[in-house]
Amino acid sequence: MTISDVLEHWAEIYKPLSHDPLSKKLEEKSFFKIRDIDEENIFSRNANIIHSPCMLYRVVNSGELKSDKQALVTYQVCFLTKLKDSSTTLGRYDGSKLQQASDDLMEYCEDLASYLTQLRRTGICPITGENFKQEEPKLGMELSAIDIESFAYGVNPLFRGPSWLLADCYWQTIRPLYSFQCEKEQKYNIPAPSEKDDTDNPSSGDGATTESGKEG
Repeated sequence: MTISDVLEHWAEIYKPLSHDPLSKKLEEKSFFKIRDIDEENIFSRNANIIHSPCMLYRVVNSGELKSDKQALVTYQVCFLTKLKDSSTTLGRYDGSKLQQASDDLMEYCEDLASYLTQLRRTGICPITGENFKQEEPKLGMELSAIDIESFAYGVNPLFRGPSWLLADCYWQTIRPLYSFQCEKEQKYNIPAPSEKDDTDNPSSGDGATTESGKEG
């Protein structure tokens, strides 16, 4: 289990999204993993039928080492909502609809921040009671190290989606790095002892051999 699983869980329980991960219909899904919003992705290919609002998780994360025991990792999600047209005005030209959509997007970002703040304190989903800390201790440590003050969000005026408005949301967390010695058995192909090693360190036989080569 990773941060992306936690975010998808939130998308399922958060009413405006109500994501259904088991559905075969895109219009019933509202959480998607993408490489980048500027690259062709499942949203850009299916924007006409995807649920509004929706949440996109960017899988291309970045990080930097803070010490030999910690890494600072940056995560990004995007919220999008569709501007509906009326019989007289296109949604993207309707100031009132733009304002409402912008307010909604900002609220989604703030609700996510509030949820992550709660997880930071307890590691337990306050809605379902799922214990992320118990299921995956390493994830629990990462959740408890979310830097709430790093949380940044806002509506992106440069997004070129004719009928959609987008808000970016970023935050950082400290990911623990385990000792090399602790995880080398699980992560590395350690060569088996060679025959040469066996001959270099022979075990003692049944009898002892004297300097003259005769058995004592």
